[in-house]
Amino acid sequence: MVVALTLVVGVLAACLWAGLTYDPNRAIHTAGITVPLPPPNTPTDSAPKPGGGESEEPTPPNAGAGAEANAPAIPPRQTVPNSAPPPATKPTEEKAPAPAQPPAASPSPDRAQAPDVPTASSSPAFPSGPEALAPAPDPGLVEKSKDGLLPIVGSDGRKPWMVYARPFDATNPRPRIALIISDLGQSAAATEAAIQTLPGSVTLAFNPYGQRLDYWAARARAAGHEVLLLVPMEPVNYPANDPGPQTLLTTLSPPENRERLNWSLSRFPGYVGVLSLAGSRYTTALESLRPTLDEIRSRGLMFVDSRSSLRSSAFRIAGEIELPRALNNRFIDVQASKDEIDRRLDELVKIASTSGFAIGIGQPYPATLERVAAFVRRADSRGLAIAPVSAIADRQKE
Repeated sequence: MVVALTLVVGVLAACLWAGLTYDPNRAIHTAGITVPLPPPNTPTDSAPKPGGGESEEPTPPNAGAGAEANAPAIPPRQTVPNSAPPPATKPTEEKAPAPAQPPAASPSPDRAQAPDVPTASSSPAFPSGPEALAPAPDPGLVEKSKDGLLPIVGSDGRKPWMVYARPFDATNPRPRIALIISDLGQSAAATEAAIQTLPGSVTLAFNPYGQRLDYWAARARAAGHEVLLLVPMEPVNYPANDPGPQTLLTTLSPPENRERLNWSLSRFPGYVGVLSLAGSRYTTALESLRPTLDEIRSRGLMFVDSRSSLRSSAFRIAGEIELPRALNNRFIDVQASKDEIDRRLDELVKIASTSGFAIGIGQPYPATLERVAAFVRRADSRGLAIAPVSAIADRQKE
């Protein structure tokens, strides 16, 4: 009995001691098995599982003390393995308009883009302004032939020598000097130099045997130069001095010479008239010369007598048949030296100062081009007017 009471008291004492010293983190050992005791009021299924696939959610900003401490906990973010998190929602943005395409760049002024050179069949590609020349050929001033286009008087009475002339102020009271550079079209370099070096007031004359005459004459006119056509005529020392296979000869009949003349006239369009080439014999032979001048007049052209012979009758006969005419006063470069050319040019000044008009003819020598260009530049300060040859037509006396 005493033993039983002793056991009961011992058990009660043990229980009392366990309640006073309870530690929730202590393990209970039963039958060799250790069971960890969870903290009070914590469900056992909410504890993190070691090795799980979920990541720990970070603490939200500003969480902690105060009223926000009692806010409901942010639930864990569910993630899908191997998938990026969805992007945050953004307000709809207005799409900016595409930038306008820049305009096409215009050609640079330094770009080597050479303009088309006007040709005999081109549209009016000639310079504008008071000194512009009419385009050539004018359809109403040409007729077709077996050799090419020939000049004619228009059905309305227009004449090529007037239509294709370089404009000139007829009221200009100053003495007029016309300067003609002859024999162009045979040397490309000399022809180019004459067109580019000389002012447009200088008249240019082209040899019918030249190459690419349509091209060169059109370029000359585009630069403002009035243009003449050389017609080869028989010299006194023919055939030792032969101006070429289309030379007008005193031994040929008028129809034969007309055929040769028309060959030359068909070489290019746009000239105001004819300049005799050589011709020291032909221009003194009235039977041959008159029909030729009649043909030139009937085609609405003017005639410039180079006066290769002092006995030439061309200027006089042209006046008799009312063919517009002009007369050469000086060959300015018989000696192609600068001093001699300047001397001849000064003689033209004296002639023009006395009679009002003078004409000089030169070749496309470098010295000639240089001195003529310098003379033209000084003409205004000397009280002179450099005129196209058409502005002297019918103004001179023999």
